[in-house]
Amino acid sequence: MTDRYAAIDGATKRYGEIVAVDNVSLSLMSGEVYSLVGANGAGKSTLMRMLVGITEPDAGRLSICGEDLSSGGPSTRRHLGYLPEELVLYERLTGKEYLELVAGLKDADTARITEELNFFELLPAQNKLVGGYSLGMRKKLGLAAAMIGSPKVLVLDEPLNGLDVEMMRKLRHRIEDERSNGKALLVASHVMSFVERISDRVGIMRLGKLVAEGSPSELRVLAGMNDAQFEDVFFHFAG
Repeated sequence: MTDRYAAIDGATKRYGEIVAVDNVSLSLMSGEVYSLVGANGAGKSTLMRMLVGITEPDAGRLSICGEDLSSGGPSTRRHLGYLPEELVLYERLTGKEYLELVAGLKDADTARITEELNFFELLPAQNKLVGGYSLGMRKKLGLAAAMIGSPKVLVLDEPLNGLDVEMMRKLRHRIEDERSNGKALLVASHVMSFVERISDRVGIMRLGKLVAEGSPSELRVLAGMNDAQFEDVFFHFAG
């Protein structure tokens, strides 16, 4: 890993008296899966929304592929793929039309749309309105949209929610393939077995702060819990 594809330096976000993200710094390197874990309300989703430019930080600097997000440059969209935890889709578009829209917004080639529809098992429903999609189909469409344009940085917030076991396994292999192809991935998940298996590094958040960071094995050593389940290691730091 030699290239720093994304950087968060001293990011802070407040909502009134609540500090959702408190002076967090981390980097995403090419060929790396970095997982964010923490209890609900720990600040994971807020941090991710800041990294993709949806939420503006109150303090700190965030950059994608060397470009400061505050500059508002259009090239950052081409480098990013984002799956939010709460998907908002265009109900009156078909699945294929939605991916074409996303490709247009990213200025991405539409040639891989059929390939993504096929991978996420949506080809039979590509001409159906998104409003008629099930929860699992909507999640798969959101994942396909994130992958469009082969972005260098993938930000996936709770990607397993709504997926069946077979698709979870398929997605895990896809994440591993994206890492092997030099992508940088930031993943938030509550499924600790999944986190341990895919992650090069894990950042544990608590009350808006990054309280621990390292590989799963390093975190075990830090916790003094070499033989424990990774879930127990998480609770040691997250409380």
